[in-house]
Amino acid sequence: MIDAVRRGPRERLALIDPARDEQVRYHELLDRVDATASRLLKCTGGSALAFLAMGADIESVVLYLACLAARLPVCLVEAEPESLARMIGVYSPSIVLAPPTLELPTGMEECPGAGSYRWWTAERDRRAAVNPELALLLTTSGSTGSPKLVRLTRRNLESNADAIARYLELDGNERAVASLPMHYSYGLSVLNSHLLAGGAVVLTAHSFLRPEFWGVVDDQRCTSFAGVPYMYETLHRLRFDPGRHPTLRTYTQAGGALRPELIDQLRRASEPAGARVFIMYGQTEATARISYVPPADLARKLGSIGVPIPGGTMRLAPVEDSESQELVYSGPNVMMGYAESPEDLALGDVLRGTLRTGDLASVDDDGFFRLVGRLARFAKLFGRRISLEDVEREIESRFPLRAAALDGGDRLILHVEPGALPSEVASHLSRMLNVPPAAIEVVERDALPRTSSGKKDYRALEPRP
Repeated sequence: MIDAVRRGPRERLALIDPARDEQVRYHELLDRVDATASRLLKCTGGSALAFLAMGADIESVVLYLACLAARLPVCLVEAEPESLARMIGVYSPSIVLAPPTLELPTGMEECPGAGSYRWWTAERDRRAAVNPELALLLTTSGSTGSPKLVRLTRRNLESNADAIARYLELDGNERAVASLPMHYSYGLSVLNSHLLAGGAVVLTAHSFLRPEFWGVVDDQRCTSFAGVPYMYETLHRLRFDPGRHPTLRTYTQAGGALRPELIDQLRRASEPAGARVFIMYGQTEATARISYVPPADLARKLGSIGVPIPGGTMRLAPVEDSESQELVYSGPNVMMGYAESPEDLALGDVLRGTLRTGDLASVDDDGFFRLVGRLARFAKLFGRRISLEDVEREIESRFPLRAAALDGGDRLILHVEPGALPSEVASHLSRMLNVPPAAIEVVERDALPRTSSGKKDYRALEPRP
């Protein structure tokens, strides 16, 4: 990825931070990246695992790219003390790069860095071996306490960024607004694809709900906006009008299924404004994107996840003891595999370019795919894939009760036996998943229904039509 940035236009703007009145051109960005990479190698001695609490600021982007340049595998994490401490406890990174608001992790000492971020290093004898191809680690389950990470290579990053840039037709005139967290694969893909295409990314900490955000979009003449279903549903309720932001030429949506009627409404509202709408599907396990619906086909393919991205293929595989079929994707952006412990960081490519997505799907005569269900117990909230089993494990370890989690579409439904106040359970889960409390519904029951074998009976908990 950093090699692709080096091939970019040296004099064009790469990053814009209006709040700090800072603009960085490509040659300036590369100078800062190279200087920072040298400091990182001096602090770590090389062959080290880095944790980066990545925010929407230029310093974060420089640190991310510097880790790639120094060939230090970097795990992007949230700047949230409890979850960061858990992840550090599992993986014992060699260096942690975080804002000054976070406290020094136990067993680490500060290393002189540059800028406002603090650099904390660990003793070298604590380091785990890492595969030389490993470049990036991203969380996948949505539960910030889960140690499961996606292992990505430099080839994964560059191939997916290139594919996205190709089907979105990105060039040096593009300016994307950073509307999503950078530690989230969708948000990171916006950064990667625009830097690869020689465009610019406008960084802002403002929420899309704030008028200041849209002021940044208009003042900086942003050309694209990326959102997950919750964001577009909220904009719909607020009667969002694309015509009020004439520089926005592209709207992209991923991170879960958006209702077809809202897709059509967005399409019809965007066309008079001269803007395109791209509905996309992906997983962190495939770096970011797997498929997309070309805007010209959107009206007749509502509800479809589209066709494979450039360089990728999709097929259906039979599911044992079922008439359903699982979506299988192959491409150069498929991860090497998962890591659930430090020992897994040394593993090679166990998937070899093929990902069983866990999603059930169908395909029509035109080769457009459609999701029809899930093979495993996962939910998606605000674009994040959440393991329902991880949710149950977290709640049952924190509170003296039994819990059963269900996907409620736009919210997570948690059935619990008595043992704690439902409001306390909901508040804890809201913090852990970093979602609004309204996205969590806790239902107290005298006892959870059980199957004849004593397992939780999820079918009995599903709402009746």
